[in-house]
Amino acid sequence: MLVRFLAGKIEDLRELRVPGRLSLKRVVYKGGGGRTQQARSGDARILFHVLLVRHDCVESLHLDDALVKGGGLGEGWELVIPALRQNMSLQALIICSLYEYNARAFPPVANDHHGMGHRKQIREEQQPFDDRDFPGLNLNIPCSARGGGDDDGRSIPTSFCHILDCLSRWNRLLWHVGLQLRELRGPGKLSLVRLVYGGSGGDRQRACSRSARIIFHVLLARHSCVESLYLDDVLIEGSGLGEYRECVVSPLWENTSLRTLFLGSLFSDYRSIRGDLFRAVFTMRNLRELVVLGRSAAPLVLVDSICLLLVNTTCLTTLSMPGLVFNEQSGKILIIALQRNDTVENLSLHGSIVHSYLRSGLSRFSRFLSNSLQLTSLSVEGEAADSESTYADLLAIIAPLVIHGKLKKLRLAGYLLNANCAVLFAGLVSRTDGSLESLDISGCRWKPKPSPERRGNAGPKDGQQTYHRALMQSTCAWIWAFDYTARMKLSFLALSFRGLRPQDLWPLFNTAIAIKSLQVISLRDVPRQNLSLVCRAIREIGMTGRVRLEGLHHVDYAALVELREFPQVLREVGVGSVGCSSPKLFGDTIRLACAWYPITAFKLLLTQEVLSDVSTIHKLSKCLRGTATLRELVLIGYDRPDLEHTLRPGSDPHSILLDAIFANEGIQELRLNGFRLGTDNLWFLAEKLVTSETLYGFFFASWDPNENDLLVQLLAADIRENDFIVYLRVAESASGAREHERFIIDDVIGRNLGYITCAAYRVVHDTDLPRCVASHGVVSESPFLWKGVQQLRKKLRDTCAFESVLEESYSGQ
Repeated sequence: MLVRFLAGKIEDLRELRVPGRLSLKRVVYKGGGGRTQQARSGDARILFHVLLVRHDCVESLHLDDALVKGGGLGEGWELVIPALRQNMSLQALIICSLYEYNARAFPPVANDHHGMGHRKQIREEQQPFDDRDFPGLNLNIPCSARGGGDDDGRSIPTSFCHILDCLSRWNRLLWHVGLQLRELRGPGKLSLVRLVYGGSGGDRQRACSRSARIIFHVLLARHSCVESLYLDDVLIEGSGLGEYRECVVSPLWENTSLRTLFLGSLFSDYRSIRGDLFRAVFTMRNLRELVVLGRSAAPLVLVDSICLLLVNTTCLTTLSMPGLVFNEQSGKILIIALQRNDTVENLSLHGSIVHSYLRSGLSRFSRFLSNSLQLTSLSVEGEAADSESTYADLLAIIAPLVIHGKLKKLRLAGYLLNANCAVLFAGLVSRTDGSLESLDISGCRWKPKPSPERRGNAGPKDGQQTYHRALMQSTCAWIWAFDYTARMKLSFLALSFRGLRPQDLWPLFNTAIAIKSLQVISLRDVPRQNLSLVCRAIREIGMTGRVRLEGLHHVDYAALVELREFPQVLREVGVGSVGCSSPKLFGDTIRLACAWYPITAFKLLLTQEVLSDVSTIHKLSKCLRGTATLRELVLIGYDRPDLEHTLRPGSDPHSILLDAIFANEGIQELRLNGFRLGTDNLWFLAEKLVTSETLYGFFFASWDPNENDLLVQLLAADIRENDFIVYLRVAESASGAREHERFIIDDVIGRNLGYITCAAYRVVHDTDLPRCVASHGVVSESPFLWKGVQQLRKKLRDTCAFESVLEESYSGQ
């Protein structure tokens, strides 16, 4: 009966091998065979799945595209592919189709088990490389790292890979294509990160790309110490299709050492290799984090690979692809895979994911959220649309979380919010026994509300009462939705002021007072004209210590006077000399800002007129020298100013302005953009950068390209003496000059980042590894770097993801 049933679908069970051992073979029909097949192929796929998963007696299989016809993409990878991947009984496999028309439905099905006697080998034996082409790298010596391989990163390594002894040589070859190995995840654990170059980067990349591809292959195929990878299309330039598949795609296939993969490109211009590359992703079973940074419609071949990874992984905890837009079908496939996954804890998706619906009209994503037990962090990137559609989307996300969600962190961006959305947020925050600790909606804007109208014949008192009645009517809905009796855990709230009015903050702050756990409210995008009203609301409600006004505030003299009664408000200040009526007024503005406010970040727009005015430059220098709270300083030149002929301190040849900057030991980040300095100032600047123990970030771009190259040359000569700077960028010239010197600078940055990583590891895990002890001694000599390590300490101890925290903090350096 079973044979007859299968025959209607052009398949047949035959006892061809030995008694009791069955072969599932292809029977060819003419005439109506195709119609018969398509009519009943769904049943055949179910039987196929049962036979291969539950019956060891099936030892031979004849496979072509007969099972594909009449089936959707979901059935392909849900019934057929898992059956092949789980099978351990097949001894013979005959494949009679290349599936060119069904590539999405049938991606590669490499089996992890050893039951299939004639299993295809995905990766051939590693061929030795000629070390003479890469002197000092020892390409053919395998990874010598031992220990420290646990997924949580808490185990103590016992030895380190030989790569660390000659890391500069490896990085020298990788640097030409904008890649670098950096110790960001723990002692001896390397990340292959992407550095962005301008100028001659393309020429540099094409000239050395083959060597970089070989290095890439060796690192991924032979070194378990490489745990993180940023992959975009940089390695494709100058490569043939076969070479790219051999050097780049092959070592990714079934890679077991990578824990984090960043896909920085969707490879839309390279469709011939894109499918192979994306299919390799689903074979990387030890991935803990997968981040897709491209922005476009979600490529189905990528969606299929991610779905297979979700279904079969045992350790993927983070999946982030906020730029991929899903349609009904791709969204359905992804959600089905998420429902079958029990490992993902951190999820970041595009808002289009909610637009895949069940027959009942319920969003599939909403159903997934209502049943998810392991999800703790969710981020959704919406699209700017009308507030009504925003409410419908947010309802699909928040409603299941209110009922029985376990979410701790929720981030929403790109949505246009209204009062109804505020009701949803109130219900989520105050749900009974809620677990939400962080709500970030700072990437959303609010739909402006019309100002309350006053009756023309109403007196002042009547008008004020009318105003307050209208205000209460506009806010009472979400206040009523708020349960003051609930035990809330919310400790962080971030929102934007865009679309709000100062009076809208009063009910919010009054409600926030009742949430004892809420210690930080981050408010950004407050315009200059509303600063004083917002500050007054914060002070009068008693939220001064809990509300932080984020972002840079551009002010003038009048604004500083107006805000005098709120000294704790202005911490990040921008002042421009272009709009000032005179250099004296600009100098007085700077003096007032530094005297009245605890400024931590200063951004100044300077003209030649201001720099040449003796009185003003004296005031500016005195303020920069004496502002103890200042941590970040940005100086921008307007209309090509020149520092070479400005005031000097005594008989010294350099500018008094630079002298004041480096006299302030509190400054940690310095950016000089749009100035010409002159030779004497460049020498002074290079010397101070090399010897500084407090400055850890620096950016320089002169309007004279020759100065950029000269500063690079001066820095490269002695920068290895600096153990503390972790970010240093100098604008590139169009000619791409000083490449060797620029690499030296990047190499030192990588070394110093390794110091911080190992020092933080010692602080958290209290290990006596010599590498960590030495780094701890270096970092502790810089009070600001040591403070940064201490700040990481609590965050690192609160999570097992030691590598993720450090990589997130420093991968952009």
